Amino acid sequence: MKLKIILLSIICLTASLAFAQQKLTIDIKNSVVNWTGHAEIGSYAPAGTLNFKEGQIILKNGLVNSALLLIDMKTMQQSNNDLLGHLKGPDFFDVEKYTLSTIRITRVVNGQAYGQLTIKDNTQPLICPVDIQTANGRITISGKIIIDRTKYGVVYNSSSFFANLGDHAIRNTFDVAFSVVGPQ
Repeated sequence: MKLKIILLSIICLTASLAFAQQKLTIDIKNSVVNWTGHAEIGSYAPAGTLNFKEGQIILKNGLVNSALLLIDMKTMQQSNNDLLGHLKGPDFFDVEKYTLSTIRITRVVNGQAYGQLTIKDNTQPLICPVDIQTANGRITISGKIIIDRTKYGVVYNSSSFFANLGDHAIRNTFDVAFSVVGPQ
């Protein structure tokens, strides 16, 4: 009788732990990063995309608890090939040397994700609003981040570092919108 109670307790504990935390692998084909840069003067705002290399979402008690998202910097796309080459080069993101950027979400509270963003091996704190939707057996996490590129060592044509740039100055911040899709 005691053995049955112990076995039943172990089964219940194992089942509750399995439900308590679940690891999901993201669907990289349906997940994307959109970015937009801005000239400091005028309305020039080049935009493009990046793809995720891989990622995992951790659910705890059915809610998003954390995530690790790896962005493949070599997948950067932009319609102007000259600009794309410059953005991929050493003046900006140096994608041959720094092939991955990372979004690490350590907790989600009231629609805010907290964690770290790593670009060019430089890690900075991250706080961004996220929208989490579940439908048809899938979970989607969408968020928007305003990133100060100078905090990651990307200072090309920044008026904070160089004088007299005029209309060649590039705003220090750029916008990122991401959408991550995974099975529920």
